[in-house]
Amino acid sequence: MPSSNETEQPLGRVLATGVMSTMVVLAIAAACIAPFEIHFFVDWVGIAFMAATPAQIVLGLLWHNSKPDAVARLTQPLKGLALTLITILATALVLSLVLVTVGKGHGSTPMLAHYFIMTIVVAMWMIPIWQCWPLTMTSKNPVIFGILTLVFTYLLAYVLWFMFFDYGMLREIGHPHYYEDLDPKGLFGMWAALIFFTTTAGVIVVHFLFDLWPIEKLSMGKPQPVRGLIATLYLLALAWALMALFINVLGMPPVEYMVRVPVSMIFGTFLVNNMMQFALFRGWQQPVRGLLLMACAAVVGVLMYELYRWASGLHVGEQLGVGPQGGFAQEIWIASAMLGVTFPVIFVASGFFGFWPIVRNSPPS
Repeated sequence: MPSSNETEQPLGRVLATGVMSTMVVLAIAAACIAPFEIHFFVDWVGIAFMAATPAQIVLGLLWHNSKPDAVARLTQPLKGLALTLITILATALVLSLVLVTVGKGHGSTPMLAHYFIMTIVVAMWMIPIWQCWPLTMTSKNPVIFGILTLVFTYLLAYVLWFMFFDYGMLREIGHPHYYEDLDPKGLFGMWAALIFFTTTAGVIVVHFLFDLWPIEKLSMGKPQPVRGLIATLYLLALAWALMALFINVLGMPPVEYMVRVPVSMIFGTFLVNNMMQFALFRGWQQPVRGLLLMACAAVVGVLMYELYRWASGLHVGEQLGVGPQGGFAQEIWIASAMLGVTFPVIFVASGFFGFWPIVRNSPPS
């Protein structure tokens, strides 16, 4: 998120709050994962949390946790509870509708999980990059065009998922959750499509560390849709180059790359930015500040990957299989735990509750 929310608290207090809050977030995430066996966790718990994320992105990135107005006037913890309740209600509605429409009553499937991932990716594109255009043309009221943006996100995610995802490989291996009527038979294999779209989300999130500085420079103050088109071409090219570097040049297996690079970088970025209240390297100008933050996010991302890799074995009781020969079990577990579950908890702790109760008088959203 852009640094307009930066706090003026002393850095030592910010670091202490961030570290303690991160420990609380990790503990809450662990409590949400630990009671469930691996298949139920990956199939249902992770999907339920992912279903909540687009609404959280609208509440946080677009409305800065200050809409509706009645909620914004509440003090903590009532404000946090109200925003969490809104998210739960939105999640219940969305999940029930998607299970019937996209899922066609088949329950939890890889297709359903990938669709929900696409809704998060599209939300990341719609708000910071396209600034909710063209939905902003419908109303000047941020609540109205925010709700419309959320609906549009689910529709556009379906179009992109339907166009680009093909699940023929699941049919070939006899996957128990392959259903012919759910396979859109799109342009690319499911892993290729998922990895590319996840990379674009990672590239966007890393640009939060730069306060979108490169995009603002390239677009030269142009209004939408010109700004969005310029940013889209730039970000797509950057995502393609990043994939080519790690997969084609460095030889990293594609699914391992997805978890180690964009997924871990997204996670590291939100820990370095959101959990530290956008206060690190406050006196530095862009792009130097962004480069410093990116280095910190990379280090944190690597550490968190190793932590979650260890936690996967702890949760299951044995080391999970890796790569295609292991059914990508470890990679899927890490991604589900890191971004599927912990990522939404970060939104709740830092945005909805404003670090309450560690910070009694939370900074403005």
